[in-house]
Order: sequence, then structure tokens, then C-alpha cells
Amino acid sequence: MSENLYDILIIGAGPAGFSAAIYGARAQLKTVMFGDHTKGNLYKSHIVANYLGFPNAITGPELTALGLEHAKTFGTEHIISEIVDLKLNEDGTFTAKDDKQREYTSKTVIIATGQSYALSGIKNEKELTGKGVSYCVVCDGFFFKNKKVVVIGSGNYAGEETLQLLNYTKDITILSHGKEFNFSSEIKSALEKSNIQAIKTVRIKEITGNGKAEKLTLTDGSEMVFDGYFMAVGVAGAVSFAKKIGIEMNNNYIKVDLDGKTNIKGLFAAGDCTGSPPQVATSVGNGCNAALSAIKLIRGLKIYIQYD
Repeated sequence: MSENLYDILIIGAGPAGFSAAIYGARAQLKTVMFGDHTKGNLYKSHIVANYLGFPNAITGPELTALGLEHAKTFGTEHIISEIVDLKLNEDGTFTAKDDKQREYTSKTVIIATGQSYALSGIKNEKELTGKGVSYCVVCDGFFFKNKKVVVIGSGNYAGEETLQLLNYTKDITILSHGKEFNFSSEIKSALEKSNIQAIKTVRIKEITGNGKAEKLTLTDGSEMVFDGYFMAVGVAGAVSFAKKIGIEMNNNYIKVDLDGKTNIKGLFAAGDCTGSPPQVATSVGNGCNAALSAIKLIRGLKIYIQYD
């Protein structure tokens, strides 16, 4: 456990995450950053012409590579895996689990996942939320004890939600919703060991029911009936972590103050996931503020400045 104990754990490898990592590592704190830097919006940007210091513009991949290199220069550990679960421990630390089923404990956490709240696009999804449709196993799994449930999704987040559902029921099916399954070997093995049925399907058209979710209809016209419907498309993001750990939200964005603090001590957020303007410069500033707040909390300081 000691090898996996960090001062600052950052979820997200974009400009906000890079900035937070630079400040955390330069403060001589054990800092780790999770995420595939090639999957973010910055990396996908063809040209960035409005970021300070690059008057002749720079491509998104180039700026991403420089940001990652900068963070690593000061000792940041970068792990290219997906965080699929986050828990607050009784002693005030946090435990994060990645898609390889490895756990990491940290004194503080900075969420910098970007805008990653993924809706499934299934008709009546919003209308039936809280009426059989859920986005959080930790929050709602208890209400489906020994029931027949389905998890809709194709990636590691769907796999992790399924494994957590085993605490409440064994009658679980995963539907891919028109995609190929993309589980890590560890999650795939755990699902197979638990005899979870994962079915590759065409897209799901709608979920219907009289006052509650009762059945789903696929685009090929076939129907399936379940007691509970857990949505887990995309990857675990700000909303996913918020629902699990009790972060206060504002219109699907993490609510923070000017220093990146959330309502949970030791948990900070930065960048697009907070609803700030989706600009590199803004995200970098947010990451700096969140990291400085984490540093001050860890060291018991009211003021902390990095002069050079």
C-alpha cells in the first residue's frame, strides 16, 4: 500500500491536469496523474493559436506532448489507465481504482476529467431517471437487491459498475448498445469469473414503462425486460465521481470556489468539468489553483507561492 500512497492524485491528463501536476511535483509532493493524454480535446485540436507563448500557433498534439513532458520533468508519475472508481476513506484520504483493478490511496484528489458526462441517447432516458434508470451503483444498487438488472455500456466503467452491482444481485446483464466491448483484461477476467453475461447488441432505441422503467426496445425491434437499468456509457467522469462520493454539482458540473475546492475536504476540481470556459488558458489556471489549494492543505499553510 505504501508504494501506492500519494500526496496528490490527478484524474485527467489534459491542460488542467498537466498544470496541477507541475505545481504538485515542483512542491516536492508525490504526485500521480491518470489518463490517456491522446484522448482529450486538446490533443484533437488541429491548431491552437490563442495560447500564451506561441505567436505562430501550435498543434494540439504538440502542445499536449509539451505539457506532459513538462509535468514529468518535475517527477510527476503518469499512468495511462482509466480511473473507474473513487472513494472517501474514514481517515480523510481517498482511494481510487483503475481499470486494471489496482488501487491507489492519496491525501488529496484533483478531478480534471473535462466534459465527460455521457448520455446514452436512448429515448426516455431522462424521463425515467430515478424511476428504474440510474447512473450510480453506489447510490442506487441497494434498491435493486436480488432484482434483474442491466448495465448499458461497453467500456471499463460499465464493467466496474457491473462488478459493484454483484454486492446486491447476481442477475446482471451488460448490453453494448451498438459498440464493441472494450474491457481491460483484468475487468474482462473478473466479469467472466463472476459469470456475467455481456451481450453485443445493436443500439437501444428506447426504454418504456408505466411510471417506471419496465422494458427496452432495440433498433432491430427486439425487446428485453429488466427491473433496473444502469447507464454506464463512455468513461467515468465528473458526474460519475460526484454521484458516488457526494460532490456538490451545478448543472452537471462540479461546483468549486475560486481555489478549486469542492464541498469535500481534500477533493478539488479544475478545467472543463467545473463549467469554466473550455479554453486551454483557463484550464491551466484552474489546475494551478487546485494544486496550490492541495499543497496548502497538505502542508497546513494559509499562503503558498512558487516563485521560480
